[in-house]
Amino acid sequence: MKTRPVVQRSLVLDAGLDKLQAFLLTLVPGDEVTVPRAMEISGLDAAQCDAVLGALARAGLMIRLQHDFYVRRRLD
Repeated sequence: MKTRPVVQRSLVLDAGLDKLQAFLLTLVPGDEVTVPRAMEISGLDAAQCDAVLGALARAGLMIRLQHDFYVRRRLD
């Protein structure tokens, strides 16, 4: 019987993502957030915050503006 590799998750990463998610869920269309603000809220690093916000932009939930502002989109 083969055993599957165990994927260990960082408790710090999980807590940071939970904090960022809670903040993002409060945003209404037109609200803005930057990577530095996301870092401040979550405790995550710039690359992690940019990855989350970038993924939301690719999914159509946010728009990335100049100067790295992300704006919550209205879903039509």
